[in-house]
Amino acid sequence: IPWSIKWSRPFCQTLGHEGFWGGHTGPWFHRTEFGFDWWDMKRDDMNSNAILRAKWAGPKGTNLYVNPDITSGRFLVNWEPPRFPGYQCQSPIWGSSQPDATACYEHMLSNPACGKRYVTYNNGGCACYPPDMGVCVAAKVSGRLTWDFEPIPSSVEGFSLSESPLHSGKRCQDIQWKYAAGDATDCLEKIMTGGDPDCGTKYITWNANGGGCACYKPSQTTCVTTSESGRMTYELVSDPAFESGGSTPAAPTPTTAAPVTPE
Repeated sequence: IPWSIKWSRPFCQTLGHEGFWGGHTGPWFHRTEFGFDWWDMKRDDMNSNAILRAKWAGPKGTNLYVNPDITSGRFLVNWEPPRFPGYQCQSPIWGSSQPDATACYEHMLSNPACGKRYVTYNNGGCACYPPDMGVCVAAKVSGRLTWDFEPIPSSVEGFSLSESPLHSGKRCQDIQWKYAAGDATDCLEKIMTGGDPDCGTKYITWNANGGGCACYKPSQTTCVTTSESGRMTYELVSDPAFESGGSTPAAPTPTTAAPVTPE
């Protein structure tokens, strides 16, 4: 197989399938050092395929051009961004391919088999969720964009998150991983409505690298930090307007799930 064909096949396939912004374009466009190695499994067969092994290194360069799919609104629902980028919920119901996230949302609304709270879009793939699913058990999956159409509460059971993490990239001692959450507020909602007696109201930690949601014992009032990638630790803030036992509707009970690890 001529070298020109060996080189152009994977280059053109990657460019045609992913454009300049896909997840596998690093060695072609964005890395300062790269190397390619081909070998022909059947040298005597002119129709055989050459196997490619690619390695690359060096810093990743910045994109010179903005992905038109972003500026076009393809990955927005009526120009609203997803609440849980990079996550999908448990038990998705995948339907027909849709050209954009808004079309996916409209498909969900018109389908009686779909609940109306969550929808996930993945570069054409469109998923809704069962009508009786009140809580998203989040799983980190590359490329998934998930919307929650319930308003984000300002506080939950009398507590809210601090405006920014108390510790970014760190957790406290004696951490207890409990749930899977798509963002820090989702983690707060699950801890505060879960009724777990092991969870206090001083700190929570959300793992941005995997969606793990953790609390700390009610007796814990100090945070001795340990650096761990992705950990976002918040100190909870009391809501002075909250009245315990008031008429605020109860939040949905979190779906039972296996204990969550930080990975």
